[in-house]
Amino acid sequence: MNALKPFFTLFIGCICFYQSVIAQTSTVNIYPQQRYSIGSIQEFDRSKYIVLHATQMEHDFIGSEKLMDYVINDLDVYLGRNNGIMGGVIHRSKENPKQTGFVDPNFMETAGKRFREVEYAKKWKHTHQYESHNFEMVGGQVQFFWTGHSTNINHPEKGWTISGPEAIGDFMGQFINEFYRDKGAPISDGPIRPEYVEVINEPLWELIDGVADLSERKEPKEIFEFHNKASQAFKKHNTEVKIGGYTAAFPFFDDADFEQWNSRMKLFYDMSGEYMDFVSIHLYDFNHHHLGDNDPTTFDGPINFTGGRIEATLDLMESYSMKKYGRVIPILISEYGGRDHATEGKPWYAERDWDYMKSMSPMMMQFMQRPDHIVKAIPFMIGKAEWGRKENPYPWRLLRQEFELEGKSKKWVFTEQIKFYELWSEVKGSKINITSQDPTLLVDAYKDGNHIYVALSNLTRAPKNVSLNLLDLPKESLLKVEGKQLTLKDHQPVLVNAQLGDTYQLDSEGTAIITYTLKEEITSLVNIKETKHYSDLILQEIQASKATTYTFDKLNTTNLSSAKIRIGYSRPHGQKVFPTVSVNGKEVQVPQQLMGLSQHLRPQLFTSIEVDVPKEYLLESNTVEITFPDEGGHISSVILKELTKNNISE
Repeated sequence: MNALKPFFTLFIGCICFYQSVIAQTSTVNIYPQQRYSIGSIQEFDRSKYIVLHATQMEHDFIGSEKLMDYVINDLDVYLGRNNGIMGGVIHRSKENPKQTGFVDPNFMETAGKRFREVEYAKKWKHTHQYESHNFEMVGGQVQFFWTGHSTNINHPEKGWTISGPEAIGDFMGQFINEFYRDKGAPISDGPIRPEYVEVINEPLWELIDGVADLSERKEPKEIFEFHNKASQAFKKHNTEVKIGGYTAAFPFFDDADFEQWNSRMKLFYDMSGEYMDFVSIHLYDFNHHHLGDNDPTTFDGPINFTGGRIEATLDLMESYSMKKYGRVIPILISEYGGRDHATEGKPWYAERDWDYMKSMSPMMMQFMQRPDHIVKAIPFMIGKAEWGRKENPYPWRLLRQEFELEGKSKKWVFTEQIKFYELWSEVKGSKINITSQDPTLLVDAYKDGNHIYVALSNLTRAPKNVSLNLLDLPKESLLKVEGKQLTLKDHQPVLVNAQLGDTYQLDSEGTAIITYTLKEEITSLVNIKETKHYSDLILQEIQASKATTYTFDKLNTTNLSSAKIRIGYSRPHGQKVFPTVSVNGKEVQVPQQLMGLSQHLRPQLFTSIEVDVPKEYLLESNTVEITFPDEGGHISSVILKELTKNNISE
């Protein structure tokens, strides 16, 4: 076996605090001749991941059309979410004279026809060129769509009152049918129909957690029943477009000893799973969080989902869905990224863009490992977002005005967050096998023609050296190696190019894309297929020195290449973090490093670890035992990940 090591090092400074830290070295092996499939999916779908929270008919790009063209055509970014259009339509709508509290079908037909044939076909004709990049979803808002609300939120007396969820589902179904063209119709007949509809954006925050008056708060059951009835009414009009929710804002499932899971997401699966085509959530890292109840100037951080908490969160959702319904209900992540309570209300500045953007790449790389279950993942980045301007502009913006940094011009230019899309602008192709034993380093790789794209993301706040081994290829097949890293330098987010060296250095929380160009296209000889086996034991209480037993049947031992045990669990702070694990009576080695930054500011640790299992330990039917030396917390989910290997020619 010939191994080819690229020679390049990134020579840039690290954040001053970490300059004295000796960088850890991690080894990454890349197998370009081994195609890797997760379920049946092998391709990197840019329309699913490289997405802007914007629409084809995006008002924020009026007057900035060249910027829009750069984003879509040059950076190959897709358009993904419109949370305002349905509210605007119902705001202007008329009540059905024959059915109190429901929208007038004649209004919907007339308004929809005008939208398709006048607005889209004529006013927005210049955007038709971008339709191939438009994979839109639409969503509702509490202020427009909750039972008893007036359709006119500014002047309630001028609107009509929504009767309930059946009326909302009926409205949304008519909207989807009337405002978009049918399959196979010419582009002049209107915009392409959205793929997904979210019933209401973050309803538990809007109707429970964010409501100060306890008497005004709703119950989760009421909100979930609303989703069920809205879905049923919607599907009377359209069964092709997917409808779902509940769009969970802060899914800290382990809070109050998993009471949040039991009373919210588990309850939603129990009550609404059969009515939902997908389950949607929002995931945010907090660079700083407001933790002081009485002192609004008190902030601490980080409080992150990135890393083990994301894995444990999604594994629990998948596992419970499989137990309840015998399938994983698709997951849609309609918002994700970074936040910082200490800076959100302040004027724009470059380093805050880094605080938001640094979470996007590692989160996305985690989502990319679930292409069979995640149908879409949209980083929260708006265009100009002037609707969110208060004393200062809305923080999560792709565009700002020049005078916010230099000069007096009101011209709109990109914020630093454009660098997220510039970093990922070239990545495409079929997934190939890549391995690393470092849980604080995310890795992924894709092959397209004679190019190999390797993504690396450092989950730590210390620099990390990476030794990259390109295996099974002769040295002379390499034409060149290029790299770019998104990092922070002198309080400024920057994209920097790689230079030659023995290792590649990732900065604190940096993400890099390494591109190998070969002299000719590589032929895949082997296919590695990843299959998950889910245990139906959910939330098992941890007892001191007592093993919790899980069984996994029907492994494909004939073509088995390797296997991993994924363990999601919670632990009180101060307790032993890592368990002992045995498979069929044989103890396996457990990694002693967690994935992601410390969770010390959360009430407890909630994470996931992945344990390698030698294939000779495995049988068709397997017993896994997990033991912690002290009590406290829960094992939330356990999954056996089976990797099988087949020659492509077979």
